[in-house]
Amino acid sequence: MFLNDEEKRILDGAGGPLAQKCMQYLVAYGEAAGAECLVDIDGTVDIHPGSIPCWVPDYQISYEEIVNAARRGEQFKVPTFGNKPVPGFIIDGYEGCGTYPTCRSDYHDQRMAQMEPLVQMGMIPTYSCDYYLSSTYWPTTGQHCSWGESSAIPWLNAVLGARGNFDGCFQTAYLGKVPKYDLHLDEKRVATVLVKYDGKLQNDMEYELFGWAASEKLGMKVPAFVNIGKPTVSQLVKMNSTLSTGGQVRMYHIPGVTPEASCVEEAFKGRKPQEELVITRADLRSVYDMLNVAKNNNVDFVYLGCPHYNIIEVQKVARLLRGKKLCADLWVMTSPAVYELAVKLGYREVFERAGAKLMSGSCAGELRGELLPYEVMATDSCKQNYYISGHLYPRKIEVWYGTTEDCVRAAITGKWSGEWR
Repeated sequence: MFLNDEEKRILDGAGGPLAQKCMQYLVAYGEAAGAECLVDIDGTVDIHPGSIPCWVPDYQISYEEIVNAARRGEQFKVPTFGNKPVPGFIIDGYEGCGTYPTCRSDYHDQRMAQMEPLVQMGMIPTYSCDYYLSSTYWPTTGQHCSWGESSAIPWLNAVLGARGNFDGCFQTAYLGKVPKYDLHLDEKRVATVLVKYDGKLQNDMEYELFGWAASEKLGMKVPAFVNIGKPTVSQLVKMNSTLSTGGQVRMYHIPGVTPEASCVEEAFKGRKPQEELVITRADLRSVYDMLNVAKNNNVDFVYLGCPHYNIIEVQKVARLLRGKKLCADLWVMTSPAVYELAVKLGYREVFERAGAKLMSGSCAGELRGELLPYEVMATDSCKQNYYISGHLYPRKIEVWYGTTEDCVRAAITGKWSGEWR
C-alpha cells in the first residue's frame, strides 16, 4: 500500500508509539482490504466507547494508552462521535430497571468515568446507535468518513452521500485517516441491481421488512430501489438497519431521494443494470414469519428502540400509553439527547404512570446476561428480534415481532396479537 512521506514517518515512529501503533493497524487493515492508499478524513468518525480498539492483539490500544494520551492533551484529528457504549449499559433511566449491575449507581458512575478520557480527546458523547440523528453535525456529499453501525453506514452513504465503510475506531479518529477502498471509490458506489417493490410500502414495519427481504437477495451489491415511495426518517433508519442485518447493503440509491441519484439513469451512471429483482409482499411476509417463531402468546417483556427511538417515535408511544396501565414490562430506549427532550415534554411521566421505562444508551440485546429472566418478548425491531436470542444464549427467550402498535398493545394486555399474524 502506498504511503505518503508523512504517513511513512508516522509508521517509523516519528509521531510517537501510539501514532505508530495506529498507523500499523491502518496499514495492515488497508492491505487486507486491497486499498492502494490511505485517504484523509474530511468528514467524521464514530467509535464505540468502552470497546477494545481493534480485536487483533498486535494492534490493540489499551485503556491506559488512551488515558495517557488524554493527559498529554492530545486530540482526535477529526470530529468524532460516541456510538452506544460497549459493553452495553443504560445511561439514563437505569434506576430500578432490575438488571445487574447496570441498576447500581456506583457501576453507572464508574462506566461514565471510564469514557471521560475519550471525551477529553474530543469525542462528542452522543452515546447512541443512531448518534447521527442527534450529532447536530453531518458530513456533506463526497466527504470521507469512518463510521461503524448497521443503520449508520447506509445513512452515511445513501442518505448523506458521504463515503465510508464499517471501520469507525480510535485509530481512524486519532490519525484522521482511513484506508481508501470500496465505498470511498467512485466506481464502487454505482448501482448494479435494479430492485422494484411490487406493491406499496405503507408503514414503518413494511420498510423494515423490505430492507431485510431485499438484502437477503443482494448480499453486498449496490441496488437502486424503485417504487418504494419517499420514506420518512424513521422508515429510512429502520430500513437501513435491516439492509445491514439480512445482508450487508451499505450503499443504495432511491431516485429523487439519495444525493447521487436524481433519476434511475444517474444511479447506474448510464449503464444497464446487471440484474433486476422484484420484491413482493410475499417476500415481506416470509421475513415476518421467519422472525415470529414464538409459540407462547403470554408476553412478559416488550422492548422498543432498536435503533434508538427519535423524539417522534417516543411521542407516538407516549400517546398510545396515555391513561393506560401495563401488564408486561415495557422498555423504550433512545439516545441521551432525545431522552432529555422527552423529559422536558413530559413523556417520561406518561411512561411512568403507565408502568413503562424510558431509557437511553444501550439496548436489551447488548445487556446480554443482565436481563431479567423474561420468557416471552415482543419488539418492533427486526434486528433486535434476530440478535437477542444469540446474545442471551444459553438462556432461551421467545420473541414476537410486529408494529409499534402491536407491541404497545401486548404490553397493555400481556398477550400477543400481531396484525400480520
